[in-house]
Amino acid sequence: MRKIFEEYMRRLENEFRDSRFSFNFFARFVVIWTLLTRIPLPKRFWPDEMITGKDALALSPLVGGILGMLTGVLIAVVTILGMGNLSAAWIGVAFYAFIGWAIHLDGWSDLWDGLGSGKSGEELRSVMKDSCVGSYGVTGLILALGLWTSLLSSVPTTQKIVALMIAGSTGRFAICIAALTGKYPWEQGLAKGWVDGFEGYDIFIAGICTLFFMPFAPISWAFSMVFASLAAYFMSSRMNEKLGGVNGDVLGAAAVAGELISLAIFAL
Repeated sequence: MRKIFEEYMRRLENEFRDSRFSFNFFARFVVIWTLLTRIPLPKRFWPDEMITGKDALALSPLVGGILGMLTGVLIAVVTILGMGNLSAAWIGVAFYAFIGWAIHLDGWSDLWDGLGSGKSGEELRSVMKDSCVGSYGVTGLILALGLWTSLLSSVPTTQKIVALMIAGSTGRFAICIAALTGKYPWEQGLAKGWVDGFEGYDIFIAGICTLFFMPFAPISWAFSMVFASLAAYFMSSRMNEKLGGVNGDVLGAAAVAGELISLAIFAL
C-alpha cells in the first residue's frame, strides 16, 4: 500500500510540474461540470482537446461539493426569511434536483425499476432502459426525496451548508468507487468511457478532491466516506453479477445512496 501511495504521489508531482497542468485540470473540470450540472459555463471555457471520461470523472467530488454549497446557501437564505426547516429543505431539494441531482435520481429510479422486476442480464437491461418510470422507480424517488428532506431537517441549522457540501462531494466519490470496482457490461454506451479504464490513480485524485471539504467536519467526513464507499462497492459488486457490470444508472444510484448516507451521519 505504501509503495502504491508513493507511486501515485510521484505521478501527481509530475502532473504539477507539467507546464500544461493548469489547462488540463481546468479542462477536466469544465467537462465534468457540464456533464453533471445544468449551470452553464461560457463557451470559451470549453476545451478544444478531447478529455477522457475517466479523467473528468475523477474531479466529480469537486462538482458535488460546489452544488451542495449552492443548495445550502439557498436553504440558509429562505430559513433566514422565516421558512421552516422542512419547507426550506423541500425548496432546497427542488433547486438541487434542477441544477444537477436529477441526473442521478434518474439512474436511481431506473435501478429500482430494474431490481424490482426480478430480472437479470439483458432482460434487466431492457427494464432499466425503458423510458417510462414504473412503480418501483416512483417508490425509489419518493424515498430518496423524502429521506433527503427529512434528514436535512434533522441537521442543525449551523451545519446544513457543511452537511450538503460533504454529502454532495461524498455522493460523487461513491460514483468513482462504483466505476473503479465495476466493469462496463456492453461494447458501447454513454458510461463506457467513465467505467472502463478507471483505475487506482483516478480514485486517488477523486479522494484528494474530497479533502477540500474535509476540514469543515472531519469526523463526519470520514464516516461519510467510509460508509458511502462501502455502499457503492456493494452496489457495483451486486450489479456486476445481475447486470453483467456497472452502467450509468448504477453510477447515478451510487451517488444518491452515498449522499443519503452522508446526510444520515450528519443527522445523528
